[in-house]
Amino acid sequence: MKQFLTVTTALLFVAACQPSGDGTNTDTAFEPEVTAVDTNVRKVLPLPEFPSLPKPQTSLEAEQSGEIYFPIKSPYDFSRVLNGYDDLPESTGMGTLVLPEGASAQDPVPAIVILHGSGGIAEGREFEYAKLFSENGIAALVVDYYAPRGVVADTPYVMKTMITTEVDIMSDAYSALKVLGTHPAIDAKRIGVTGYSYGGMATRYVLDDRLKKIMAPDVPPFALHMDIYGPCHQTLGHTGTTGAPYLAIHGDVDNTVDPELCQSVYKDLEAGGSSVESHVIAGAGHAWENATPLSEFPGGFVRGCKFSFDSKKGTFLVDGKKSRFQPEPDMTRNERAYVRSTLGELVGGCVGQGYTVGNNPQADAKSKAWQLDFMKRVFGL
Repeated sequence: MKQFLTVTTALLFVAACQPSGDGTNTDTAFEPEVTAVDTNVRKVLPLPEFPSLPKPQTSLEAEQSGEIYFPIKSPYDFSRVLNGYDDLPESTGMGTLVLPEGASAQDPVPAIVILHGSGGIAEGREFEYAKLFSENGIAALVVDYYAPRGVVADTPYVMKTMITTEVDIMSDAYSALKVLGTHPAIDAKRIGVTGYSYGGMATRYVLDDRLKKIMAPDVPPFALHMDIYGPCHQTLGHTGTTGAPYLAIHGDVDNTVDPELCQSVYKDLEAGGSSVESHVIAGAGHAWENATPLSEFPGGFVRGCKFSFDSKKGTFLVDGKKSRFQPEPDMTRNERAYVRSTLGELVGGCVGQGYTVGNNPQADAKSKAWQLDFMKRVFGL
């Protein structure tokens, strides 16, 4: 039997409940009908096949830059990270590496992994940051976590965040860390990570010391983490960190970021071993690098609930409660996607509508100045 399932705004908890992550128009992405196929045993939500990409490299060559391909894993949900991550098959991930002038094996430079927002790589954001960082002596790898999992230009927004989850992004971040550390012109002990919105959330998640031990046990940890307007409503249910410093920046009129909840999350990070610097920009909304004029956007956001995971099983929880549906250890990716599509039933009362998004040059300038100052201090530049 086929069942049609409406995926509501509430479902987008893991995508920071934002319609695009960068404020772009996604009129068709709010309540699409997603077909769930009912098999004899388990229901599945069909996801695209991974595309054929060039063979991944496990190590990079001197002076190599531009598009690179590296091994990744796709755990999909957090239960698969805590139980059986090593058994996951590898596929090919991709990113674009920008090196600063003069980087060499004789004079290795620090680097930063860049994680885009849920709308994808945005004009004027990820590559502009990569250019800025390289001009300041820092290499930058812009990771594309969508294309390697079959997301294409006309994929509806809600399906982008069903095809690639925040857990997949965490895994990609650590895969990028591992391959960047092999580049002769990059100092493996000075590699940081930054992200925007959905990517900003993942930047905070990968501070979790369990992820480091599971995903990249044999390389130095990220040297710093920068979270740019990433919402705080979801944590991983564990306070231990790698000890790396963390910078967070958001605006005071961005409804996607709950300032009181963020302060609580920051205190937990500090208790877990990381120093925290946070800045709130007066009058700034979401995605201030965006060329779109500042306006009120009718997107969804989470407020009034705390999302987390059971620390042993990885079960998704809302205010400590679990859903009727949970992933099983032997589930396929498509079966896990169906489970993800049902989690909206837990969060219907936690979703608000409308937030400020768009171009704010003053906020952009302040944010970039804080980011550069933070990186230069931590990297010793």
